[in-house]
Amino acid sequence: MSPKVVENFLSPSNYNALYSAFTSEYFPWYYNNYKVKEVSDKLFHYQFTHVFFENNKINSSYFTILQSLLEKLKLKTLKKVKANLNPISDKLIEFSEHQDAFKELQCTSMIYYLNTNNGYTKIKNKKIKSKANKAVFFPSHAFHFGTNSTDCNNRMVINIIYKED
Repeated sequence: MSPKVVENFLSPSNYNALYSAFTSEYFPWYYNNYKVKEVSDKLFHYQFTHVFFENNKINSSYFTILQSLLEKLKLKTLKKVKANLNPISDKLIEFSEHQDAFKELQCTSMIYYLNTNNGYTKIKNKKIKSKANKAVFFPSHAFHFGTNSTDCNNRMVINIIYKED
């Protein structure tokens, strides 16, 4: 299955509210010295994250800011919701290829782009450019990777893993 891309996923007002929340000086981002569960000694292979939902429970008091995003999905079971912030560097870095979930779980992954930049996600040889308010859907077992950006302060995405109804 090829990735499905949806431009202007949220209404402008819902997108602006979500973007404002994530860029507020009070939104808590947490440092991870890895990208995909392995500690890396490579320069710039780190990120800031915020885990909203994992292990069948809400993990963040900020979970309610995702309401407009989650309501657009035809989800039966939510598996994980995590936001990633990758800081700028002087060169574009392709991070490690990975899967969000195993095939037997039959989940869907959605990556929602919070800002426009020259970073991208690559899924099955398809490059999806980071553009604000864009969503991309693909099977969670599909190998993929993301990048940072070099043309703005950061690249922010929200990754949602879920089972459809």
